[in-house]
Amino acid sequence: MNKKDLDINYRFKDPSLLERALSQTIISKYAHDNQRFEFLGDSLLSWCISEYLFENHPEVDEGQLNQMKSSIVSGKRLSQKAFELKINDHLKMSEAHLKNFGHASDSMLEDCFEALVAAILLDSNYTVAKEWILNTFKNELKTVLADSESENPKGKLQEWSQDQHAGVLPDYKLIASKGPAHEKVYTVSVFLSDQELGTGTASSIKGAEINAAIDALKHIQI
Repeated sequence: MNKKDLDINYRFKDPSLLERALSQTIISKYAHDNQRFEFLGDSLLSWCISEYLFENHPEVDEGQLNQMKSSIVSGKRLSQKAFELKINDHLKMSEAHLKNFGHASDSMLEDCFEALVAAILLDSNYTVAKEWILNTFKNELKTVLADSESENPKGKLQEWSQDQHAGVLPDYKLIASKGPAHEKVYTVSVFLSDQELGTGTASSIKGAEINAAIDALKHIQI
């Protein structure tokens, strides 16, 4: 496989790393390596996107930064990116999976995208891997601020609760406030009819509420 096959704009010095990254965990030969690759790739991806957003958007608070990062590294976004890079055409799956389903699931594509990130790091170095990540998500990074401002996690959660729970509204409660006055850290949980849906922490109550809504939205079906 090479960059022409996958359209990933990277040529591996050690092709075995790519093979391990694109072999699903249900293939026992590479299950251990693939899971470890996913772990490393997920961590590196989150760090590189977080660092970029932090450095390039100093005007944005913690809650919005978290919202921006989550929109880029979400499972749905990663599976879409894997499809764009044609990973689905080269993913190695078990005979049983192919017989029963015929194609890769979104979660498989997400996992293999993360594994690919790790494989590029192991084949090169941090600088090269970071450059690849930022280039791969350049379009998303250009529009993420505008996109986040047009989105409203608290509004989305409220719409869901009104629709699914007969108009009941989410209730945000301050759970904890720690630190000196100039460095307060707030923790807020959001409840629906006394059921906790999510928890968020930030340097402002507003930011903590946004993070709580984001956390809640991860665990419900919209």
